[in-house]
Amino acid sequence: MKYPSFEQYAEALQAPEIVFIDPELKKGSVETTGLGLPLALCGGFALTYTITSGEKKYAVRCFHKPSNALEKRYSAISSRLKSLKSSYFVDFKFQPTGIRVGGNVFPIVKMIWTTGTTLGEYLELNYRNATVLQNLVQSFRTLAKYLEGQKMAHGDIQPGNVMVADDGRKVQLIDYDGIYVEELYTLGSAELGHRNFQHPGRTHVTWSASLDRFSFIAIDLALRVLIVHPEFWNKTQSDGDSILFKANDFADPAQSSIFSLLLNKPLFVDDAKNFSTICRSAFDKTPTLEDFLARRNIPQASIRISSSTHTAPVRYLAAFPVLDATNYDSCFLHIGDKIELIGQIVEVKQGTTKQGKTYVFINFGHWQGNIVKINIWPKRLNAMTNKPDQSWVGQWITVIGLMEPPRYISRRKDIFHLSITLEKNNQFRLITEKEAKFRLAGSATRGSGIITKSRSHELQTYATLSAVATPTSRNQKVLQLMNAIPSVTIMNNKTVLQTMHAGKPAPVKNSHGTTSHQNNRKTTSSSFIGNRKLLLQLIFWIIAVSLISVIFYMQGRGL
Repeated sequence: MKYPSFEQYAEALQAPEIVFIDPELKKGSVETTGLGLPLALCGGFALTYTITSGEKKYAVRCFHKPSNALEKRYSAISSRLKSLKSSYFVDFKFQPTGIRVGGNVFPIVKMIWTTGTTLGEYLELNYRNATVLQNLVQSFRTLAKYLEGQKMAHGDIQPGNVMVADDGRKVQLIDYDGIYVEELYTLGSAELGHRNFQHPGRTHVTWSASLDRFSFIAIDLALRVLIVHPEFWNKTQSDGDSILFKANDFADPAQSSIFSLLLNKPLFVDDAKNFSTICRSAFDKTPTLEDFLARRNIPQASIRISSSTHTAPVRYLAAFPVLDATNYDSCFLHIGDKIELIGQIVEVKQGTTKQGKTYVFINFGHWQGNIVKINIWPKRLNAMTNKPDQSWVGQWITVIGLMEPPRYISRRKDIFHLSITLEKNNQFRLITEKEAKFRLAGSATRGSGIITKSRSHELQTYATLSAVATPTSRNQKVLQLMNAIPSVTIMNNKTVLQTMHAGKPAPVKNSHGTTSHQNNRKTTSSSFIGNRKLLLQLIFWIIAVSLISVIFYMQGRGL
């Protein structure tokens, strides 16, 4: 099944009352970006949107990438979690017919919005707080033992998927795409997890209740080290996507700076040796966290780790695709993907919204060209202690986030901007030029983006549409109405005007939209002709959009 694209969801979710099937979500409002477009958060196979309905708040996951046996997985996971009634998991509902996009219906996951802070954000603020770290150590050990006892695994234990509350005494897991339960054994793995918290030998063949063991060991050891040596946080350039260790350390402990540091600390030397042998052994040899702490069932291997903390540079093993911020075309291929963007800052542009609130764009090229940039909208900017200014120009930065669709900047020059929206402080880090070039030079990731001709057409259509859709509420209302019509391809103003002058109905382009998972059929112009009522509706709305476009054009020219 082909799911809707990022761009199609961005269009559809501007009208929740039309596209959602769920009565509660129909009445909800979607959290938006500074441009007024639905704000999407990262999440593997799905894009997560925040919906507020009355006094309740939901995380709604809309799938945009294929996943093996999605409905069967979520059915089994939902059934198992309901039977457990555990506070470690958030109440959710998998809705096979949850959202209508382009006339077709697709599944969603409706999840209660969790309270607390992600582990990554929490550690950024508390890595020097020994009491909180000790609470976290105990919480993770209890969680690990619980999952082992239930013969299940989350599949992606990492800072972005763990919510922390009550000074570290309470943790909850989110993002259930990769959960292992015995009922799903025959399906195989759906994902590989965050690379900075996974065994280097994990593959898609790896699929059992032991999936989380390595992650729990890595996190437990890192937290215990931080209790004694909080200075290691900055020394290892830890952030929301890594806690002391990174994928490079697991792949080659002998050349790892953090393993070298731990070998020089008597309190952690045995743990460092044992963990390094686990990294270099087969995945299925990984002991439980309980066994690791008791020093039982540690695989036997001989590894010599350099005692020097100045090890030779190795290839950067990235958790996400690493992109050069000056390479617009490469970034274009990864729209809808969570990526690591690296570049030298060219401009820091400050502006104000209609409400007088300040926002900032960090540009990796001159704004009058096709560039990639970082959006920092008022809410996030106000929360930042170190706000971007002109002193940032010339510095190098790495930012991890969702590559958003192109934004149409200039009608006259066909200028498009790609962007990542900063939602959390731990998404970015200023780095040295040397570090930037090291990461860009030979990064190895687990996937790459491929763009097709039809995909390119979809993206360009969305970029043009976003320029028209954002400025006024009247435009957005037109979009809402058109979203109710199955598989309508929006035409450019020039074509519409030519059609009006010719005095005949506008031709309907073949849709490059999605395929229904119910009937798996393609929508073409002939299907419209076969339905007279639908054709009349289509003509009516094309004329309506044309008239509105002409009015806006005349207003813009002062006519």
